[in-house]
Amino acid sequence: MNAGQKKALGIIGGLVAVIAIVAVVIFLVYARSNPQQSPFGLQMGQTLNSDETGVTDSGTSFSRTKPIYAIADYPETGITRDHTAILSVISESTGEVVQQQKVEEDDSTQQIRMDLDNTNWEPGIYELTFARSGTMVGSINFSLHQ
Repeated sequence: MNAGQKKALGIIGGLVAVIAIVAVVIFLVYARSNPQQSPFGLQMGQTLNSDETGVTDSGTSFSRTKPIYAIADYPETGITRDHTAILSVISESTGEVVQQQKVEEDDSTQQIRMDLDNTNWEPGIYELTFARSGTMVGSINFSLHQ
């Protein structure tokens, strides 16, 4: 193989590497901008509906003087109900879990409700997370004020 052929082979190899890197970057950007839609519903509010299965004032900014209800709704079909489900509230300022509820799912699990004990929490930003067997399936960032 002469010097010209080696140079051409090096250029072709470099181009293939650049194209592969660009393809990986495009894939990663696309995957982050189009996350898979979760079949679970997550809602928060301070007023429950008449049958206490949902909130009538869904929002993300709440007074700490009133109770807050967090509800994770399950889809009717398409999932197995044999996981450990965990609803957690994490303080954004400290990174600490301020409240958590674990539920062992079974065939009757349609919804998980956690009544937040928020009256003594500091005003600030919090995150409600919903995980099943360690896999995050939903989250809501919310603020708590006086």
